[in-house]
Amino acid sequence: MFQPTQILRDEHDVILRSLELLESFSTRLGDGQTVSPDTLDSLIEFFRLYADKTHHGKEEALLFPAMVAKGFSYESGPIHCMMSDHEQNRTLTRSMIAAIEEMRVGDKRAAMRFAEAADRYVYVLREHIQKENLVLFNMAEQVLAKTDEPDLMAKFTQVDEKEIGLAEIERLVGILDQVEEAVPAV
Repeated sequence: MFQPTQILRDEHDVILRSLELLESFSTRLGDGQTVSPDTLDSLIEFFRLYADKTHHGKEEALLFPAMVAKGFSYESGPIHCMMSDHEQNRTLTRSMIAAIEEMRVGDKRAAMRFAEAADRYVYVLREHIQKENLVLFNMAEQVLAKTDEPDLMAKFTQVDEKEIGLAEIERLVGILDQVEEAVPAV
């Protein structure tokens, strides 16, 4: 087992849990039900700070450069594809944030816009996670030597402990518990 990719796979499991919630809320909104903008804000905060800043941050700042150093390219191939997915989901996150704000001021169509962006986000991120878990991480494990592992692990730990903070990561994962308790998934 190569610890850095295992950490990223474990983070994927947490992110998949959040996608279940987002999908549930999207379905409810699409069916004309109400979901609190505050609840949606909490989930979006999780996506922005845990999925993107923490998880994608490790990939973009640490794993991908390590793979590029072993001959992969940013301009084409799997890393380019992963970066493109990250950017697409950042755009969809901005669309969801805008729709939440529109919901707050009473725009009746905003819930449908949120649901559409959420559905696309869920689809793209689930596909993305599969590509990473089944293809990209296996490639990384093949090209990165066991001697690369300690340095990469130290950098992952630094991100978690110093750049993000373990308490912040715990708070972000706790958001999922709070959201699940407030509005159980269907």
